[in-house]
Amino acid sequence: MKPVSIISIVYGTLGIIWGTAVSMIIHVQTSIFSNIPFPEEMASIVDINSLFTVLNDMWRLLFPFIFIIGTIYIISGILYLVKGQQYVALTYIAAILNIAWYLGYAVMIQTELLPLINLDPFIPNKLFSILVSLGTVTDAIFYCGYPVFLIVFMSQQRGIAKK
Repeated sequence: MKPVSIISIVYGTLGIIWGTAVSMIIHVQTSIFSNIPFPEEMASIVDINSLFTVLNDMWRLLFPFIFIIGTIYIISGILYLVKGQQYVALTYIAAILNIAWYLGYAVMIQTELLPLINLDPFIPNKLFSILVSLGTVTDAIFYCGYPVFLIVFMSQQRGIAKK
């Protein structure tokens, strides 16, 4: 179906644009904030230096995959439009990599980034945990919704083709 292939192309393109924008923002943010002295009170809430180190490490590790996944989505969408045979395998690869990327991202946020933030004086720890969990589920819906749809759609298409 043409709409699915077009959505894959748009999804991949938006992923590449998003990855590029976030990478640029992180570099600009790091260069700006590394030269600003933060108040002493801030150190009790967030370890700024460690926060920037962890963010940079996360972006360097995870964000190259966004470009790879986006490119695979674009190629699979184009192949699907022109009826190339490899689109099925590429679609599955892109969707599975997309889901795996999000799981890696969510784990890194939970294990690397959140321990650096101490909001106990402002928000009770249980409430903060609930808010983070809701954010993770909401992100999962947005990051993994289309890949899950693609897996189901491609499975149904293969079932129809076999009949």
